[in-house]
Amino acid sequence: MLTKSDFLKYIQCPKYLWLQKHRKDLIPEEVDKNLQKIFDNGYLVESYAYDLFPEGVNAQLDDFQKSITESKKLLEKNTSTIFQATIATNELFCRSDIVKFNKSDNSWDIYEVKSATEVKDINFYDLAFQKICFESLNYKVNKTYIIFVNNEYVRKGEIEPKKLLKIEDVSESVKLLEDEVKIKIKKALDIIKQKDEVNVRILKQCEDPYTCIFTQYCWKDIPNNSIYNIAGGLKEKTLNQLLDEGILEIKDIPEGVITSARGLRHYNVVKQNKVHIELENIQKELSQLQYPLYFIDYETNSPAVPLFDGYKPYQRMIFQYSLHIQKQPQGPVEHYAYLAKKWEDPSLGLAEDLKKRVGKVGSFISWNMVFENGCNNEMAERYPQYACFFEDINNRMFDLMQIFKKGYYVHKDFQGSASIKKVLPVLVPELSYSDLSIQEGTTASNKWRVMIDSETDKKESEEIYNNLLEYCKLDTLAMVEILNRLYKELNK
Repeated sequence: MLTKSDFLKYIQCPKYLWLQKHRKDLIPEEVDKNLQKIFDNGYLVESYAYDLFPEGVNAQLDDFQKSITESKKLLEKNTSTIFQATIATNELFCRSDIVKFNKSDNSWDIYEVKSATEVKDINFYDLAFQKICFESLNYKVNKTYIIFVNNEYVRKGEIEPKKLLKIEDVSESVKLLEDEVKIKIKKALDIIKQKDEVNVRILKQCEDPYTCIFTQYCWKDIPNNSIYNIAGGLKEKTLNQLLDEGILEIKDIPEGVITSARGLRHYNVVKQNKVHIELENIQKELSQLQYPLYFIDYETNSPAVPLFDGYKPYQRMIFQYSLHIQKQPQGPVEHYAYLAKKWEDPSLGLAEDLKKRVGKVGSFISWNMVFENGCNNEMAERYPQYACFFEDINNRMFDLMQIFKKGYYVHKDFQGSASIKKVLPVLVPELSYSDLSIQEGTTASNKWRVMIDSETDKKESEEIYNNLLEYCKLDTLAMVEILNRLYKELNK
């Protein structure tokens, strides 16, 4: 049987669908943290979408067969609005978020609820599949709609579903896809029946539109320095040409294929197995620094539905900072931190605490300062009493990542990335995120949300609190040590 979820996996990659059906042993026991965040946002947005239809009846019961039976009963009674209407044919299965009955022509409208802030092409395929399923059981479908998040909504008191959400009629776009979707459904069913593993060329489909849970399996034979991670990336057309020639490693790419300066630097360090260091440019960049140095990093949470007044959907709530301060060259380093612990707007307390720690001179150092500057701008707008303070920080911000992104220091083991998670293990191998309970930002964000929840056990909250402090502390300590390494290179 082909479910709606299966069909969307097929749209992304036929192999994704085949593995989902035939290699369940490869499915990770834990859901990817990014995927879980998407699921959680989706469930919450869906609950507010239901509020738009107060007459709605939920057809979802504790198993699929019961849900199908209940849905059939409600559909045959022409129930005004049904949530999670579940239907199945011999080959197809789908569950629709919301279906609404039209008495005028005995038809149904289908509403798909998304936690995104815009309508995407994949949504049209989603609704076309649902429409085909309903019509195959002789339920006439009239209109199809997407309900999605209004990113201009600002919370003031209780959530207002009519303002939080937008509804867009996408019937024409869905109708145009119906014939194509019918053909794809047949091909997807053939894929499911196929005994042998499907071979699909890896291009750019592994993360778009969804993160594939089988990436680790499919990439098991891809070398570290592969054509997929050349700095700056390659166009799909170029990837296809290289794969046609059997080329998988960067070192085997013919000269002239890579034309960007950043890509060429990466290509050369891999091919020559040498580190590329532009000491003069690094010196020029670092000459901008003025002591004391403030190494700063923020952690944020950006829920689809704002938790507190004054926030928009997906707007960042800055709940934590880590700050290492070095007052003079090669001098000792002091560490300060703030982590909001209560169920309240976290950023005001953070702003108050941070202002106590910093002086009016000295450079702030971040990794990808667009993020920190953006956080500062949002806090300045939210708290006018701190506007000048955050503006001053931004005027003094230095982006340490740019030395690596501009190609002034290139190592083949960075794998074409300027991420601190790639640079740190190469330049400062004694520091590692792998020893921490929290190892990346999405987990930190999710854990903070759990920590401040009143239903979370006190012991668990304290454990999360300490783990968050250690994770964010390493982010700024990593910058301290990477900068020390750069100075050592300059002083050789």
